[in-house]
Amino acid sequence: MKREYFEQMENIIRENLEKRGMDQIYLKGELENAARELLSSVTVFIVTGFCVKDCLTGETDGPIGAVSLAGALEKLGKKVILITDEYSGDMLYSCCLVKEIQAPVEIVPYKGAESFCEKLISIYKPSHVVAIERPGKAKDRRYYSMRGEIISDIIPNTDPLFEKAKELGITTLAVGDGGNELGMGKVSRFVIKNVPNGEKIYATLSADYLIVAGVSNWGAHAIVGALSLMINKMLLHDLKTEIMLLEEMNKAGGVDGCTKERTLTVDGLSLKENLEILRRLRNVVKDWLSSSTEKMLIG
Repeated sequence: MKREYFEQMENIIRENLEKRGMDQIYLKGELENAARELLSSVTVFIVTGFCVKDCLTGETDGPIGAVSLAGALEKLGKKVILITDEYSGDMLYSCCLVKEIQAPVEIVPYKGAESFCEKLISIYKPSHVVAIERPGKAKDRRYYSMRGEIISDIIPNTDPLFEKAKELGITTLAVGDGGNELGMGKVSRFVIKNVPNGEKIYATLSADYLIVAGVSNWGAHAIVGALSLMINKMLLHDLKTEIMLLEEMNKAGGVDGCTKERTLTVDGLSLKENLEILRRLRNVVKDWLSSSTEKMLIG
């Protein structure tokens, strides 16, 4: 059954969750549901970018997942708009060049962010809004890092993308790995109970569909993998492209969100570890495509 393949992907991206206290969260079936929802999309917003305060630059987790998903959606004929802030803008542009993505990149300003977000929705009229590793406001209306640092003084407010979407009946999706990301309000009680600083940092806004992954890039790759299963075509980029994306992010100023160093790592995990997750996700798709072909030949 195809469902077994979705479950394999869900299990693959659960690696590393125990390091964040997130391993007790398991939203079974959410990956398939999220991908099916995006299959019916027309215009998709993808907001990403998480600034590392000490470096005043974006981290390597998020933009790669965003362009991975954007590339897949464009191949499916969807219109995509990428949204970020000044700290991750150059990184996102660089990743788009690697993937040959046509989507415009909108940079949300710090001042007037709320009205800017509402204007974007008015102009583009998205059918879906996706957040990938984007800060989400806590109950005190502040933004926090995983360490509990207040980052509201540098992070433009993109929560209105979700708030306005809910008002207008626009479907929301999110990918996160720590509980302080936009859309993670769906599992806030788990975050409060199990994540260090959880009571302080947990994001309040909920996504209609939520992918919790050990690294947010992995969660986005898994959605692409799930879309691949649904259309019987490999949409996930290869390992060489993943390396190129990381290299270009480094050149544009990207740093590892955990080590705060400009290296080919993500969330403190080596290049080899990150590539292994992508390889395994691609293998699940390859196995499905192979079995589908065999069934067609037998039939």
